[in-house]
Amino acid sequence: MALRDNKPVHLRSVGLRVALQIVAALIVAGCLVGWSLSHYRRYDFSRSHKYELSSQSKEMMWFLQSPVRVIVYFSPSSLSPGTELYGDIMALLREFQFYAHHYRDLTVERLDPLRDPARAHELQARYKFSGGENVVIVEYNGRSTIIPAPEMGEYDTAPTQYGDRPRLVAFRGEQVLTSALIALIEPSSNKKTYFLQGHGEGLPGIPPLQLVGQNLKRQNITVAPLNLAASATVPKDAALVVIDGAHFDPSQDEIASLESYWKTGGHLMILLDPTGETPALDNFVAQSGNIIPRNDRVLRLVNLGGAMGILRDVTGEFFAGSEITSRLVGLNILMAGNTRSLAINDQRDKLLPPSSPSSPTAATNNAGTNTAVASGIQGTSQGTTRPLIRGIHGFRGCSNYANADGKGITFDPVRDAFFPVIIAAITDLGGVHDDRLALGASRMVVVGNCEFLKDKYLAETGLDFLSSAVNTLIDRTHLTGTTPKTKEFFTLNLDDQQLRFLALWTMLVIPLTAALLGIIVLWRRRS
Repeated sequence: MALRDNKPVHLRSVGLRVALQIVAALIVAGCLVGWSLSHYRRYDFSRSHKYELSSQSKEMMWFLQSPVRVIVYFSPSSLSPGTELYGDIMALLREFQFYAHHYRDLTVERLDPLRDPARAHELQARYKFSGGENVVIVEYNGRSTIIPAPEMGEYDTAPTQYGDRPRLVAFRGEQVLTSALIALIEPSSNKKTYFLQGHGEGLPGIPPLQLVGQNLKRQNITVAPLNLAASATVPKDAALVVIDGAHFDPSQDEIASLESYWKTGGHLMILLDPTGETPALDNFVAQSGNIIPRNDRVLRLVNLGGAMGILRDVTGEFFAGSEITSRLVGLNILMAGNTRSLAINDQRDKLLPPSSPSSPTAATNNAGTNTAVASGIQGTSQGTTRPLIRGIHGFRGCSNYANADGKGITFDPVRDAFFPVIIAAITDLGGVHDDRLALGASRMVVVGNCEFLKDKYLAETGLDFLSSAVNTLIDRTHLTGTTPKTKEFFTLNLDDQQLRFLALWTMLVIPLTAALLGIIVLWRRRS
């Protein structure tokens, strides 16, 4: 006779329910593990973020059409220049491999010429370089480039005066490698950018715009001067025309040339000089770009206790409505020196005479000073204008910046610009209004400050904004965002007295203290 199961009814299926729960938990865990294999992130917790790639380098690796092959021709035990960079170069290449579709589109071959002389001679004959130097060879789609290892570092040559080796102070391998990859991946992307000259403008590569010139060169962008007084038209190979800080007005013929270039799908970047007298240029920006440069200065009053201080260096924040700034949102940019505010969209409409909004003749402030003559703007209704940068809370556009009445700087609630104070904007005319698609669209970026690009004021965020704006205007939106930076090594500079103090503590005080504590502990145990 079979034994009767005396378990209660609610306990008879416990084992089955537990088994089902375990199976369900295993299925969920397997799904999470499988999903995480292709959806995980890497973080760099080092002090200087030495191994973190810029957004430009990351985005570029996802646009690879064929695999990249890198050959690291290095002898780590040799005394050749750049040998000390071997570890940093290999770590950098591992980061590039991760973003190259998870190691599939970038392979790295390490070659020590002392261990494999046959392969070393083969590479020397193929790529035509000296066997005694350390190099990094990059191949892509049948094209190649050779990067000498010392170019990936920044050295202090002062020790060479005393017979010592140059001292490594910074690693700029990402800058050099990214520049080489841009040239290999997009050989036809070497766009020519012209900088207008003859009115007090700056030219990249020459102080005070030397750092800007270096950055544009690494972006595979050719910089050339443009003098419209000698040439009646903008060259046909111009991908972009930049007016950087014109202090005086271009002539009417030059303005006509710029208008013709703009109407035929040209791209312009205009950085205004607030201290200059450029009513004709302001008029051109208002007519063509649908942006009115205000006759003011962006300021902020700061309470200094017994008096009020004036802060003229503007801290700006980025809008997210454009490819230029979409990857820079959350960062601040410092606009050093004088800055003018810009009137766009509804702000611009308030400045135009109400009698003829479709065909205005002038935009004036209450002081009677022309902000911009805006005659003939009716054609700009087909374009779109978007803000790029605005001053943070507290900054205002002050029309009484000159303090003409001697009563100090005051803000007028009617004439002045309050938050949001726009200091950079983009406008496009015709085509598809999408930064990622050109299709014949004329585009213009206007900034109310030109000082922030000078070497003494240039910061990383300012360089990122310039690079993103230029790459967007020359139809390379995938290269927008933060650019590769130089990774500086942390050094401790101590004088002789500090060195003696440090030596005293490390060689005498600390060891004696440890010995004394040991003697005390031993004596107490024995007692």
